[in-house]
Amino acid sequence: MKILIDRLAFRNALQRVEMGIDRKPTNPVYGGILIEAANDSVVLMTNDLDMAVRYRVDFVQVDQPGWAVIPGRELVDIIKDLESDTVTLTLQEKGQVEVQSGDDICALVTFESSASDTAAAHSESFPLVPTLDGDADIAMDKGDFLVMVNSTRFATSRVQDTRFATEGILLELAEGQATMVGTDGRRLACIKRPTTGGKGNKSRSVLLPKVLDQIYRFGQDEEGNEIQIWFLGNLVGFKLGNLESFGRVLTGEYPNYANVIPQGGKHVLNAHRESFTKKLRLASHLTQDSAAVVRLAMSSNNLEIASEHEGRGRASANFEVDYVGDGLKTAFNPAFLLDGLKAAHSEQIELQIDDPSRPAKFMLGDDYTYVVMPLSALV
Repeated sequence: MKILIDRLAFRNALQRVEMGIDRKPTNPVYGGILIEAANDSVVLMTNDLDMAVRYRVDFVQVDQPGWAVIPGRELVDIIKDLESDTVTLTLQEKGQVEVQSGDDICALVTFESSASDTAAAHSESFPLVPTLDGDADIAMDKGDFLVMVNSTRFATSRVQDTRFATEGILLELAEGQATMVGTDGRRLACIKRPTTGGKGNKSRSVLLPKVLDQIYRFGQDEEGNEIQIWFLGNLVGFKLGNLESFGRVLTGEYPNYANVIPQGGKHVLNAHRESFTKKLRLASHLTQDSAAVVRLAMSSNNLEIASEHEGRGRASANFEVDYVGDGLKTAFNPAFLLDGLKAAHSEQIELQIDDPSRPAKFMLGDDYTYVVMPLSALV
């Protein structure tokens, strides 16, 4: 294998596959990057068994086709610090890959390569994933999908639950509509968007968030306005431009989100998102980190947000809202409310609540619902 590749294109490709490198591999190849060169293109692939990433770089000068599994972290770091416009990778007979850029030369060992006399057409131990060909199960607008990820990712649990797979994000397809849900048991974010194509079969999978993090980080820069999604048993595959990402499906049960979302509320308040955010942030400065709480008091066309930090002081912020009805007092974790307001799609948001002890529903945009459990004992 011998290739000449644009350094920036190579660096960008490595950034896209980097998240699939296993940091503590039980098998060395899981910590490597598989590079395959043929037909004036190079394909890079990583796989840590939770997620896999495949990325193709076109317009590469391939002098000798071949493949090699190269230590991933070292290759990424080396390419970051090179300065020349191009990089030459040469697979040598002794199984090393020479990386040359201008006057700089580095040699990396390979875990496997096509230089071996007994080498197969591809790696025998690197965990490969399916090729995403044919009709996808879902095709949808790229912008819609990225909005869905940003609208739910923050609400997922940071710890593993023995009962529910709340550390994952639910992706559901039914009747031409995709639904994405994130929850940690104390709050829930749900967003729906239409699909534009695909087989349209009813599907449901709970995804590891990091594959969606990877797509969200790099998807906007990929060519094309459409993302395609395949449900592949214990994997879900995503294709966007030259980027293919695969995430392991979580097997645990996911909460019945439809039963969590209130159908409405006796008390309905409409507010300007930015005003709500500023007043909430002001009050949150005087909350205790170990038990952060803000108290909301709804009255005719007014919302008061109050907080108190023992030994430090108290705060009270008022602003005008659209509300008519009996007064209501409730309490929330301010970080939960700020997370939702930050992800909101509209400048006007709506709060629906029955009473201080029941979940509050925030309407944060078109088909975007955010449910938060109040701290009723602290009202």
